[in-house]
Amino acid sequence: MAGATAWRLVFLAVQGGSSVALFAALGHALTEPAFAATAIAQGVIVIAQSIGDFGLSQAAVTVLPARIAAGRGAPAELLAGAATAYLGATGLALLLALAAALIVPSAAAGPVAVSGLAAAAAVVVSGADGTLRSQGEFRRPVLLMAASELAGFVGVPVAALTDSAFWTCAAVALGMAAGATASAAVLLRLRRAAPSATAYPFARASLPLGVSQVFIALATRADTLLAGLVSGLVAAGTFEGCWRVYQLSQYLAGGLASAAAPFIADRLGAARVPDGLRILRRLVLRLLALGLAGGVVLYLLRTPIADVFAGALGPSVARALAPLAIVSPIQAVGLVGYFTLIGQDGQRRAVLGAIIAGATVNLAIAAPLGHELGARGIVIGCAAGQAATTVLLLARLAPLLRRIRAGTGDSAHPSDVPPELAGPLQ
Repeated sequence: MAGATAWRLVFLAVQGGSSVALFAALGHALTEPAFAATAIAQGVIVIAQSIGDFGLSQAAVTVLPARIAAGRGAPAELLAGAATAYLGATGLALLLALAAALIVPSAAAGPVAVSGLAAAAAVVVSGADGTLRSQGEFRRPVLLMAASELAGFVGVPVAALTDSAFWTCAAVALGMAAGATASAAVLLRLRRAAPSATAYPFARASLPLGVSQVFIALATRADTLLAGLVSGLVAAGTFEGCWRVYQLSQYLAGGLASAAAPFIADRLGAARVPDGLRILRRLVLRLLALGLAGGVVLYLLRTPIADVFAGALGPSVARALAPLAIVSPIQAVGLVGYFTLIGQDGQRRAVLGAIIAGATVNLAIAAPLGHELGARGIVIGCAAGQAATTVLLLARLAPLLRRIRAGTGDSAHPSDVPPELAGPLQ
């Protein structure tokens, strides 16, 4: 289990690091207008992949192992159904990117449209990752993801030679698609193992998680599109730059929280409440320290950080970044609420409600402020939405933990990790 956790953290580090590195490299290779359009396209890739996936990735590592272990169908048929769902989701991601091209500023329409291929490739890689992890394989997903992400760097020399957002995004998309061929082979091999398998049971199980993904996007990444609609090309690129820089302080926190979540669920589900609460307390303190450190660094060093990671948009990003730096500590701690609550029966609707509330706050504030303040107004709305979601999650978590401590609360589903394997993270 320790090895699996380590590989998962490596996966997140490589995924986040390569994405930010590509964004930074393009920012230094392109002039401001071209980079702003490219930044919007990069944001659309993430939005289309996240919504197009529609909860399949989360379902792959929860629903599939549970059904295979319970004997609810032949493993080959269950995996083939999941692979079929993922292959269908690639088309949805492509369509979402093409639809986004209709609403972004005209200068970004072409780059966004050609980036649909990259969004589809990202879903394919996500599918290979999810189906492999559902079978206990954690090393190969890192290699498959790295192959696709690194292939996208072919866009950097194209950007330097052409200063064209369209040709840069086309090169990135083609590179990512070429790098995703090995991932596609994984899904096709699973599909051929049981050609008659249907995707419906797996897709149905992922539906609630997919709805959450939509509202998570509305609370965060959709602000790139909103900024383009209300404030124009540069504002949209600036918000995307702010979000990418902000994520630098959140990747480690997210990896730590997601790695610890199964062990917390295992302890609480096995009625080992003191152990579970001890892990929770340690996790909260570590995440708070990470969030504070990340926020302070982002705020105090926002100008040089923005210059390095946002290139041509660096000055604009530095001016708008402060609200996200301020909410960094509470957002990091909020991860505890999210991962603990989704492991509890009867609490997932509350999680969805908190996410919907955050999205509502974000859009209600960002739209009018975006007209007045440009990218800074959009960032303020996003930060307010993040804070609202976090407060609601923690408000739900606190009384639940008190009931669990008193022995009267709901218990989490035990994870598939036996207690004896969970020991190293205590």
